[in-house]
Amino acid sequence: MRAPIERRPPYGLAIWCVVTLILSLLFYAAPARLSQSTDLMPLLPLITLFIWSTIRPYFIPPLVIFAVGIFQDLLTGGPMGIWAFSYLTALTIMRVRKEDSTTRDLGPLWFRFVATTAIAVAVAWAGGSLAIGGPVAVQPMAIEAAASILMFPLIALLAVRKRQSRGAFG
Repeated sequence: MRAPIERRPPYGLAIWCVVTLILSLLFYAAPARLSQSTDLMPLLPLITLFIWSTIRPYFIPPLVIFAVGIFQDLLTGGPMGIWAFSYLTALTIMRVRKEDSTTRDLGPLWFRFVATTAIAVAVAWAGGSLAIGGPVAVQPMAIEAAASILMFPLIALLAVRKRQSRGAFG
């Protein structure tokens, strides 16, 4: 008989967390590098960070959030530290550990993600505008935010369904 999920060592999940974060960064940065144009992908690193910080908050300390943001800036060629600061700000404001046990309900989780995305994009816009000395175009960031908000339920539903099939929410 297998040990309950809470008693098993979390090494497999930790490795899966790292793999999903790396894949989200690569999938986010790949279209910009392949087409040499503006990338209007959903903010996959933010979606992944949000889901993991909801499911297993101790896998996503502030240092991991910062590192993902820095790697996103490196991969996309943006001003250094903009996404790191915006992700840290947004996830710190929206991380409410008492509510993390209610991840079975997609509605409240989606609402929290919408607020997290709005904060992250606003901070990134303000930081980017300060970094280049003028206002950054709003339309590409708004499209990325809208695409992220619309794609989040699908990714979150897959993550929650996978966890429920293993009995982790019981």
